[in-house]
Order: sequence, then C-alpha cells, then structure tokens
Amino acid sequence: MSDSKPVSMPAHLWEALELMSAEMGVGTDALVAQSVFTLARLNGFVVPGKVAGGAAVSAPPPRAAVSPSASVVSPRAASAPPGIKPRAAPPPPEPEPEPEPEPEQDPVEDEGNPFDEPAPSEENYDPPAEEEPPADEPYEEPEPPPPPARGGGKAGLTLFVAGRDPFKMTGDVFTIGRGKSCEFVIDSNRVSREHVRILREGPDFVLEDLGSSNGTFYGPSKEKISKRKIKDGDEFTLGTEKIKFQIRK
Repeated sequence: MSDSKPVSMPAHLWEALELMSAEMGVGTDALVAQSVFTLARLNGFVVPGKVAGGAAVSAPPPRAAVSPSASVVSPRAASAPPGIKPRAAPPPPEPEPEPEPEPEQDPVEDEGNPFDEPAPSEENYDPPAEEEPPADEPYEEPEPPPPPARGGGKAGLTLFVAGRDPFKMTGDVFTIGRGKSCEFVIDSNRVSREHVRILREGPDFVLEDLGSSNGTFYGPSKEKISKRKIKDGDEFTLGTEKIKFQIRK
C-alpha cells in the first residue's frame, strides 16, 4: 500500500511540472518530492540522516543523468530550486578601442607680423594737405529790442452788474437793453429794449441814451443824461438797474 498523497496546485504549475518531467526524464512525483525536500531542507525542517517527527527521513531520489550534449550550468544556476530559471550571466565587458593617432598637420609657414613691416620711406610719403583757416566773417551786432511803448495799446472797457459775470467790450460799439438783439441784455421791465449805446471815440468811451422810457442817470445823485463820456469807476442807472464801468489798458 503506497503512502503517497495527492497534491493540488494551479494548472500553470502542472504545465511547468509536466514540461520539466519531459525535458529532464524524471517522473512528476519525483520532481514534486525533490522540490518539497529542497524547500524543507533550506528552512531547517529536514536534516539528512536524522529522525524528524519520529520517522527516518530518506534522501530524495537521484537526479537524472545529464547528457554530454547538455550545456554547462554555472554553480549559481545549479543551486537554484527546480522550476526557477537562473539568470543569465552578464556578457564580459568589451575592451575599449585604442585611440587613433592624430593626423600629422603640415607646418604653417610664419606669415610674419604685419607690425614688423618697414615704415614707408620719406620719398614715397605724401604729407596731408594743410587746411586753410576759414575767413573771418564780419561781426554784426544784434539789434536792441524796441523800448516798451508808453501808454500804447487801446484801453478796454468792462461792464459790471450785481449778480452777473463781468462783460468786456470787444468791438467799438455795443448796446444795452431788454431786447435779445442787444450785446448785453438786462431782463427788467424798467429797462427799454434798446436803452443805451456805448461808443469808442478814439481813446475814450461814450454812453448815449437811445430815448429810453425810464431814462438814464449818472452817479449817486441820479443826474439824468442823454450822452456822457465814461471814466474809470463811473456808475450809471438804467431805469432802476445800476451798472458800473471799469477802464483798463
């Protein structure tokens, strides 16, 4: 009666076991027993020639003889467990190529230093032509600026009304009144549509009443006028509206 027991393993291991059995010429049971024995021996569970667990341990069956045509296996590959392919030994390093000798270069002829050339002889040397100095130009004194004119320029007339921006006369004549056609409009029922006219007469300014209904008055005394020369600071009243003039050059 045999003491062997069935072994269960994955299908790919069975395929590897059958392939090893065919190539090595050893039965599958012997390969399994040898593998288990090697693993147990490496881990100290089995010692050859001694009793382990109350029973004598026998050595594994002999390995199959290697044919003379088999390739030589390195000691590292022989000690590897069955079923594991040993790593191939690395190829020996290739010898480094010897450096090639540098080609010989033709000696370069010394072209000479350009600074070593002899200086030109005085016979062939032409001195640079001397430049003639420029002719002296007559000096012209700048004309002095004209002196500032005394009292020159026209005087300007500026009109002031309370609550309004100053109005500066730009032409030689302008009118003041309630009408929209006047240059300076005063919106008051006490002022006529064309109440007065301002004229420039030479260096002077003249105020002329245009026949207004409520009259034109001069100064604080309210002197009624029809025509009067304007001086700087004069104050006139058109109806009830006061205006003041300023003259500046």
